[in-house]
Amino acid sequence: MMGMQQRPSLTSEQTETVNSILSNYDAENISEDDAKEIFEQFKEAGIGGPGLKEAIEAAGFDAEELRELGMPEEDKGNMPPPPPSFGQGMGTSGSATGINTTTLQTLESILSDYDLSNLSSDKQNELVSRLQSSGLLNSGSLINISA
Repeated sequence: MMGMQQRPSLTSEQTETVNSILSNYDAENISEDDAKEIFEQFKEAGIGGPGLKEAIEAAGFDAEELRELGMPEEDKGNMPPPPPSFGQGMGTSGSATGINTTTLQTLESILSDYDLSNLSSDKQNELVSRLQSSGLLNSGSLINISA
């Protein structure tokens, strides 16, 4: 099983460039034209990717608002939607956790049958087969191996 991937952040130089660009704007009064200019400057500087949102927010701006106002339409189509936030939404248990607790219990039940620290190839294949047959590896389930 693979560990969770860390989201890459911007280099310190890229972060400084983001701060420099944003220092020319008022975070409370961003127009659509301002936002478009900002994204054009980010593009010219070669700055993008997952770390950009964090850098924008660290500079005191609302990254989602800025994105909505100024990101070119062709770039919006290539950008994945923001990840769901834990603690929002309703799980199947009716609790406001954002986690499907029934699916989580199924996963725990399946994993309890295996010694994950010492898993042979046959046991790995068996585990994947059980996860697939239970629907846990389908898109939108607890585990999504296509991501």
